[in-house]
Amino acid sequence: MNSVAKLLSVQEILLDVDVSGKQALFKAVGQLWQEHRGLDAAMVAENLSAREQLGSTGLGQGIAIPHARVDGLNEAVAAFVRPKSPIPFDSPDGRPVAYCFVLLVPAEATEEHLQILAQVAEMLSSAQFRERLGSLKSADEIRQLFAGWQSA
Repeated sequence: MNSVAKLLSVQEILLDVDVSGKQALFKAVGQLWQEHRGLDAAMVAENLSAREQLGSTGLGQGIAIPHARVDGLNEAVAAFVRPKSPIPFDSPDGRPVAYCFVLLVPAEATEEHLQILAQVAEMLSSAQFRERLGSLKSADEIRQLFAGWQSA
């Protein structure tokens, strides 16, 4: 199993979420992690927003990888969000985002952070992988898709 799949639980896969933009997405993920991980929802949204102000985490092709390093966080946490409708994200190609992989890592986990980001970017850059993400109906199926990924 790859490192991304180890981070991503079925409970942290949100499908058809009714959000209209980045801030609403960050709040939804904050609520999720507050319920499942005991993290403060406002802290999650604030850290993701602060990182986003440095530059958009929208990569183009309808994908974004919002992420942040957080003081006091003990382990990396991840969520996958597929909004009900694509949301504006200031991506380089101007396309709205349909698939978001959200990641928080401990402040000192620089190398781990970069490795996870690289693996997620590789997955989501695959047109076939994105097509599957759009067609799968359940969190279980999406979790299996992430778990089955083999790096090229």
